[in-house]
Amino acid sequence: MKNQKKYRGFTLFEVLVSIIILGIVMSSFPIIFQTMTTANKQVLREEIFFQEFTILSLINPRYFDEKNTIDDNFYKDLNATGGDSELLNNYSSKFAGLTSRIGKATFNNNILRSGSSDTTSSIGLDAGENASDVSTYDDIDDFNGYSENFLSNTIHVNVKYISDNAAYSDENISFTYNYSTAANNTNIKLITIWAQVGDTNITLKYPTCNIGASKFLSLEEISR
Repeated sequence: MKNQKKYRGFTLFEVLVSIIILGIVMSSFPIIFQTMTTANKQVLREEIFFQEFTILSLINPRYFDEKNTIDDNFYKDLNATGGDSELLNNYSSKFAGLTSRIGKATFNNNILRSGSSDTTSSIGLDAGENASDVSTYDDIDDFNGYSENFLSNTIHVNVKYISDNAAYSDENISFTYNYSTAANNTNIKLITIWAQVGDTNITLKYPTCNIGASKFLSLEEISR
């Protein structure tokens, strides 16, 4: 006679305990999912921010202005006709009072280091530069309108002049930047890099100034 195995069914108590445990596990799923989603969003925001910083590191070493690429202008301040009058260059004399940046004029006793006769130029690409080829960009505002896709998000770049009015004769100079209003041909260009990630706008702003010396001088250049 074949052996017959005896099977014992679940008791009501065991069934109730199992249902309670399953209920606890199932109720925790939304919390776990929400936590994972929040963490993923935070990681994405951080990656977007670091990519924006990478783009800024690509832009910032460029010349302040297209006119800085002309001849020796890379180490000279340009005249910003729309900027603060106290910062205008008088490149013909280092004894011109408020209209000369004397500190730059007396550097190495070279009068022409006070600035260039060239004025800051308009924002945008210049002759010979290709909007689709970053390698042709040589000054900061060439990146105005630049964009790139990163992790299924679009990162945008905007460059504009902003007001540089300040009381430069004061012992303590105070700047109050108006980031929202564009100016024209001043001594400060604002680089704005931003991306819309879901309902969050991730924005990096960086003001850069008309201070010349976009690169190190060689011994030959110093001795001029």
